[in-house]
Amino acid sequence: MPYSALLEPVNNFLHCPTPKQWLEEAKQPASLSILLVDHANAEWKAAATASKLLLKYAGTNQPVIQQEIKALLAPYEFIIFRAGRWSVPVFMDWFFPLGANNADEKQHGTASATLSLMQRCKFDPDLLAELSKQLSAHSYNAEPQASTLSAKAESRKQGQLSDFQAALIEKMRLLIKEELHHFEQVFSIMHQFGIGYQNLPAGGYAKGLMSQVRHFEPQALADKLIVGAYIEARSCERFAMLAPFLPATIGQFYISLLRSEARHYQDYLSLANMIIDEKELQQRLSITGQHEAELISQQDDVFRFHSGIPLN
Repeated sequence: MPYSALLEPVNNFLHCPTPKQWLEEAKQPASLSILLVDHANAEWKAAATASKLLLKYAGTNQPVIQQEIKALLAPYEFIIFRAGRWSVPVFMDWFFPLGANNADEKQHGTASATLSLMQRCKFDPDLLAELSKQLSAHSYNAEPQASTLSAKAESRKQGQLSDFQAALIEKMRLLIKEELHHFEQVFSIMHQFGIGYQNLPAGGYAKGLMSQVRHFEPQALADKLIVGAYIEARSCERFAMLAPFLPATIGQFYISLLRSEARHYQDYLSLANMIIDEKELQQRLSITGQHEAELISQQDDVFRFHSGIPLN
């Protein structure tokens, strides 16, 4: 398998490989639609989860970061939460509830940023043209307001940020940007293969992992970071496993994701190790890793990117 040096620590971290039965199901052409739609959802959820971690544990007194996150996620939220119902009226009602003529510059900027995202995701050209026409007719040349998460955190000299919080901001900012970019890439690939995005109920994998999170701090935060590490590591393993069996365009894309996914799981681990000692970290890794292996080794009544063994 290519990139063996990159994958070796990932495979050693996981307590078991993906079952062959899951791979056999994933290789089937009929599974491609579910695989890609759920992959897009996984990228979104990874970005949204990282955003929540950043805001809860480092962004309480950081209004700049709060504004950045809100602006960055807003265009993606429209695509996710209005899946399959994209239209000009839905778009206009979502961003301009009081009418476009009564909207402020920020609302117009967010709408413009969303249109730019939809263009990158290869939405229907007729819909894009009509939305562009509507925005041009109502806006005052507002620039897209989507954040790049480039602003620096407020000064640490005033004691606002601990070393951990500064590291969390740095690592989660990069992760969020990368996951959202991957979301766009999956959308473009879906377009190439004529696959439409739709609402797809989540499997039980992430929920099952979160059941292991303790309910007191800072242990709860450490456990959330460990869960994030296992999800990223399993994603990396499955991308590599799937790549040879999927259409070349998708296989090459999955190989291109390996390096960032491998770094993401390591980032989560390094953050966890900043708030609990090595002994406790290893104990929690063992508990969560064993549970993760059980989740993907048990029979699953739905097929998803992170599901277990298909019932059929």
